[in-house]
Order: sequence, then C-alpha cells, then structure tokens
Amino acid sequence: MKKGLAKKATSVLLASAMVLSLAACGGKKADAPASTAAPAAQDTKAEAKAEDTKAPESAEGKTYSIIYLTPSTASQFWTYVGIGIENAMKDMEEKEGVKIEFSTVGPAEESQTEDYVTAFEQCIAKKPDAIVTATLAIDATVPKAKEATQNGIVLNFVNCGLGVGDDGAHEEDYNQFYYCSNDTIGEMAAQAFLDAMDTKGMDKTKGTIGINMNVENEALNHRIQSFRDYMAANAPELTLTDTYYNGNVVETSQANAENIISTFGSELIGMYSGNNITGDGVCLAVQAAGIGDKIVSVAVDSDDTEIAALGNGSLDAIIVQDAYAQGYKCMENAIQTLINGSNPESAKQVNCPPVVITSANMNDKDMQDLLDPTRLKK
Repeated sequence: MKKGLAKKATSVLLASAMVLSLAACGGKKADAPASTAAPAAQDTKAEAKAEDTKAPESAEGKTYSIIYLTPSTASQFWTYVGIGIENAMKDMEEKEGVKIEFSTVGPAEESQTEDYVTAFEQCIAKKPDAIVTATLAIDATVPKAKEATQNGIVLNFVNCGLGVGDDGAHEEDYNQFYYCSNDTIGEMAAQAFLDAMDTKGMDKTKGTIGINMNVENEALNHRIQSFRDYMAANAPELTLTDTYYNGNVVETSQANAENIISTFGSELIGMYSGNNITGDGVCLAVQAAGIGDKIVSVAVDSDDTEIAALGNGSLDAIIVQDAYAQGYKCMENAIQTLINGSNPESAKQVNCPPVVITSANMNDKDMQDLLDPTRLKK
C-alpha cells in the first residue's frame, strides 16, 4: 500500500446499542367469596365476547402528517428513495382511504450534516405523525431520534440509520429501518471487479486498485472494509491503496482519481467507488484519461453519469441498491403503523439486497427500473 497518498479521516465515531428489558410483576389474587365469584366471571366473559365481535375501527377519512427528511435534496439516490416514498403514500391513500399531508425537507448536500440535524429539530417541533429519514451523522442523530420517539412520532429510517443495520443499534429509538447491507455491497463489488477482470483477460496476480469513498462513516465504512476483506481472501496478490475521501464532492472525487491514475500509471488495474457521487468523479477521470478498456471500474448506486459511463465503457459494473423499494417499504410501514397503532413488521431491521448491473444486463426492463426509478413515478 502506498504511503502518503490517502486523505483518511482520523477517527470513527462508533454508535453502541442499548437494549432495554422490561419485566412485569404480578401477585396472586385472593380467592373471591363463592357467592360473588361466578357472576364476576360471567360478566368478564360477556365483556370479552362483546369486544371480540366489535368491528375494528376504520382509518378511512383520517389525515396524517408525514415528513421525508432527506440527507440531500440534490442527490439522485435520495430522490429515487423519495419516489418510492411518494408512490407508497399515494397507494396507501387509495387503499386505506386516508389523507397524507406530506412534505420533503433537508439540506442540499449530504456533507451538510449540521444542517440535517437542525432540520431534524425543526421537524420534531412541527409535531408530525411520522418522520421518514436517513442519516449520515449517527451520533448527532441519536438524541434527535430519541426525542422524536419519546414525543410519539413514528420514526422510520431508510438506507442509513443509527447503525449498520443488522446490529440492532439504538432500535428502541425508532420504529423501523429498511436498509441494504453494506457488507454485502462491498463483497458484491469485489466479486464484480474480479469478474470484470476475467472478462478483460487481466492478470489477478499483480496490480493496484484505487479505493475511493465520499465520507468516513461507521456504516459506510463497511462497504470499503468488506471489499478489502473479499479481495484479500480471493485475490491476495493485488494491492489496494488507502481510501481517498472526497467529502461527497464530484470535483474532489475526480481530482483524487486523476491523482491515482497519474501516480500508479500502468500499475493501476482499476478503481472501486463506494457511492454514486464518488463514482461520478471516477468515471469522468477514467473517461478523460481514455483508459476504460485498460482498467476495471466498479461503483455503488446509480445516477445519470454512471449510467452513461456503463454504456460507454468507462464503468464496468454498478452495485445498485433498490432505493425505490427501500423508500416504498419505509413509507408504507409508517402509514400502517399509524393506522394499526403498532408496527406490522416482526423485525425492526429489514435488509433489501442489491444487484449487480453491467453493460450486459443494463437494458433489461427490471434493471432499467433499478437504474432509473423515475420511470416508476406516479
């Protein structure tokens, strides 16, 4: 691994889960006198039977206020999530006869985490029935999540929550979390990289892979580490650079990629980009250098720039999360929870697996819908 080339963050804030156990204690009732015990039992049974035959209360005609608090209004990924959210809202309005007062708020860029936290505070102050959100600032979000939940707001996280997903972190502070395992994303990206090397007839015993990511984040770091671990197990002779972070700025990502290309020259065999903004910058650098046929490039999440790069050969594969489905399920669950008074899911964390899209399958209808969920917008 080359020294002095990466711009690594120096610390990672770890979120830990606190699980609250609640115990109920009951004492044995004193026996009632024989003359009163039977009538009391009969009354209880009669009340229970009446309760059983009572029709469930209908939600039809009710109005609920729900806010989508997005980490970025400018990101296509979060826009795709939003399309799923709005489609679920429309479907549930029609199905249940309810009315949703809906709004979307949030900072322009993912890097504006302080603005995100401020927006969260403002959302809580509005006292909506539910908030659907995703966070890239776990530690700062935890107290806000706790406050929202304690105030009776149904809080659902989509894609990025208060932990990595299957760790159960802070699950007492939200209602439901739909996510895509970052470990799976990293592993699938590594396998897609090796598959692309086979397709291009490249030697797996030598060469350097440039590693690129937007920000250092407890959950997102799993995309990078699982990629490294998979490569170490399946192509141990390949070298991986330190991680080049870009602050979720396309221009910085492109500059980092250009730096990697010029530094390693013919030794460079490929690039891994951990999110779509990073992938955009890397794709632009690869295309400008004219080396798309000489290296392998794999990215995560899709947008217009990456889709174009997949078509022109500047990108070999995209690991695509089903942003639409995650958003749809998250909103549907929030509305169901409001209607039913309880969460219908049996597990608080639900994994929505990604898929690998290449030039070979990118024109299939299902893949087109994953790449561009605007096609599904109602």
